[in-house]
Amino acid sequence: MYIVLQYLQAIIEILGLFSFSLALSHVNIKWKKCIIPAMVLAALVLIIRNLPVVFGMHILVIVIMMFIFITKMTQAPKHMVFLSIFVSIFFLAILEFCVNQLFIGIGLMPVNDAPEKGNMWLLMGYTQAILMNILAILIQLLWKPRYSWKSEAGSHEKNDIISPKS
Repeated sequence: MYIVLQYLQAIIEILGLFSFSLALSHVNIKWKKCIIPAMVLAALVLIIRNLPVVFGMHILVIVIMMFIFITKMTQAPKHMVFLSIFVSIFFLAILEFCVNQLFIGIGLMPVNDAPEKGNMWLLMGYTQAILMNILAILIQLLWKPRYSWKSEAGSHEKNDIISPKS
């Protein structure tokens, strides 16, 4: 059961990375298009984290996979996507530190008991993942999207084109 909760937390967190990166890249966040890659990447990350490889290898996989997905599926410039992914991961690290300090500071998790409290780590992970998604939505509201998804490049919504009736 713990692995399922860990997987769900990883999906929400990676979805937050996707949405934050898309918002910073000025691409409209499409949750339906991001959920499947987030699920696949979350599974891959959990597998890599449990393998005897160098610590942090999962971050490299996240960067590469997100870069491939966003550049293949959107019209955002590659340099902007690359930078937005790094900013997103950096922001997630800062958010993780702040949430951990908050939980320790208000006494929800004593520092000495941190490694043994798996459920509390999950709760902190869910908190930061949800905050990451909310912040991505706020960024999206402040910075209007300039780039579209490649599948939508030629399509227009009804309100986009106003043509006189003939």
